[in-house]
Amino acid sequence: MWPAQPKRQSPLPSLKRSRPFTLRRNPIPLLGAQENIAGSFIINGVKCRPHSQPWQVAIIKNNRIFCGGVLVHPQWVLSAAHCHQRSYTIELGLNRLIPRQEPGSQRIEANFSVRHPEFVPPAKVNDLMLIKLNKPVIESDSIHTINITSQCPTPGTTCVVSGWGLLADGHLPNALQCAHVPVRSAEDCRAAYPGVYNTGMLCAGSKQDGQGACKGDSGGPLVCDGVLQGIVSMGMFPCTPFMKPNLYTQVCVFFHWIQQTIRAN
Repeated sequence: MWPAQPKRQSPLPSLKRSRPFTLRRNPIPLLGAQENIAGSFIINGVKCRPHSQPWQVAIIKNNRIFCGGVLVHPQWVLSAAHCHQRSYTIELGLNRLIPRQEPGSQRIEANFSVRHPEFVPPAKVNDLMLIKLNKPVIESDSIHTINITSQCPTPGTTCVVSGWGLLADGHLPNALQCAHVPVRSAEDCRAAYPGVYNTGMLCAGSKQDGQGACKGDSGGPLVCDGVLQGIVSMGMFPCTPFMKPNLYTQVCVFFHWIQQTIRAN
């Protein structure tokens, strides 16, 4: 079953600063945005129902997908901090990469972004960034925001990660891919990523079906019950079925920072 369509955003609440996290030691090999990667990679995914992920955006660089992102406000996209650039081309309302200008799709430039002040590269601690579009989107059935929340998901919750990526046979498809992945417990995450995992992260993925994100999927959404709960941040590479669960920036932990940044800018 596809995630329920989210309700429109409520007015911004009172704000608190999110608590940053510190790194214990260098992480294992990471997922990430790279110039030679022509898209987001979802391992063992299936085609998403067209426009079932209307918050999904593509960040374009040199006419290729550089990172994913998520529309959380009519003029703001949430992505990974390590996807930072001086300027951005954002494409919204896409299901297929070719042709990219689908009916109802929009391309908007952006020249302003805010990384989390405690972001630590290359460890990707506090790996979160907001991008302000040069103009608000025109919302429609194929383009609209997704809610965020301060309530974190419980282990076992099945979520959807999406992106334009690899099929099980290693080929790059044209259509947006979706994979269903369960949220793992903090104990599972610590065991999979000793010295790396902290409470600003969540991990999701199943050894049984091998579904998940892979290299190049940075900044893409993890959606649980119609609410944004994760941003693709890091994981193992090379990616294979039955790999370790992926690590995501846990959006609920940064809820107040996101709201505060949007208010202030």
